[in-house]
Amino acid sequence: MHANAVPAVLPALLIGFLSLLTPLLTPRTVQFGVRLPAERAGDPVVAHARRTYWTGIGAVTAVAVSAGLFVRSAGAAAIVADLVELVGSVAAYLLARSHVADAKRDGHWFEGRRQVTVTDTTLRTRPEPFPWLWTLPAVAITVGTAVVGAVRYPHLPPRLVSHYDAGGHPTSYTDKTFVSAFGLVMVQIAVSALIVVLSRVTARGKAELDAQDPHAAERHRRFVTAMARCLLVLAAAADLTMFFAALATWNLVGSTGFFPVLLIAPIVLATAGLVVVTVRVGQGGSRLRVEGAEAVGSGIGLGTGSGNGSGAGNRTGNGAVNRDDDSFWKLGMVYVNREDPAVFVQKRFGVGWTVNFGRPAVVGLLVGILAIAVLVPVLAGSH
Repeated sequence: MHANAVPAVLPALLIGFLSLLTPLLTPRTVQFGVRLPAERAGDPVVAHARRTYWTGIGAVTAVAVSAGLFVRSAGAAAIVADLVELVGSVAAYLLARSHVADAKRDGHWFEGRRQVTVTDTTLRTRPEPFPWLWTLPAVAITVGTAVVGAVRYPHLPPRLVSHYDAGGHPTSYTDKTFVSAFGLVMVQIAVSALIVVLSRVTARGKAELDAQDPHAAERHRRFVTAMARCLLVLAAAADLTMFFAALATWNLVGSTGFFPVLLIAPIVLATAGLVVVTVRVGQGGSRLRVEGAEAVGSGIGLGTGSGNGSGAGNRTGNGAVNRDDDSFWKLGMVYVNREDPAVFVQKRFGVGWTVNFGRPAVVGLLVGILAIAVLVPVLAGSH
């Protein structure tokens, strides 16, 4: 076992912990990526699938940690542990999913049921206000970093540190240029802009409303607001981390001692907050309590068959269930529907959004995100 064995396996432990939580965060009508009538959420087969999944995740995490602890190199240990955890978690999910899907098919759970899709027109006509005020911390930190850099720039030495080791000691240098001096500011701008745009787009994206839940629209509103706030806090945390890194580059703070902890603390705290909020609200707001809310009236419409559903003046109920749309979800994880105009849709297993791979716009979106991912380390100088 090497000296940095424990830190190397921490990401695998985190992945395992989040994987264990995931089945508790999904709506009752979607279990392991399989669409179900609400009354089937407590079926013995579904309960057995959960136990199988949790047992599998526990075993996989134990193997991943054991493998990581006994790999000589810290870098290799982290890679091995994370790879084992990721592959094993997916395998545990697919096994549990197969149990639920087989029971659904063999039991004809949707046979004879009126299948509908639900929409609430008020989500478009009176959308939840986007929390623009929550963008101010990220903006303030970025502007503050740029101002400090502008004041410091004339006094910088001709050679700047471009890389530090894990202990905070400089290992390489680069010539002083505008890009090398302000690269982290550019990264702040790019990351903040990306997170704000994605938060805004997903907040106005397609709502997954439950035909068997009269308060689904209210849950959705509270869910998208909570997630947008968490993402904007995460943007501010990333900017704060880059601010501290920039101070080290500009020789305003030392890079050893407590500095490495200070560097990662904002991201760790923001991520922890995101996990706490996620556990509280659940995917689509499925864990939220909506007390005293009235069933949505004229804003709700029901539609049958394929498509997104339309209509007005109808209430959910009368034995209606959500449309069985499993055919659009490959393995319950990848959404492909050319007839659906939505680019972003809520995940079926996990919390957050994924993309509709049936839309051509997704290609451009993925290329843009990949471009930012490539440019960030270049502009940051591998700090």
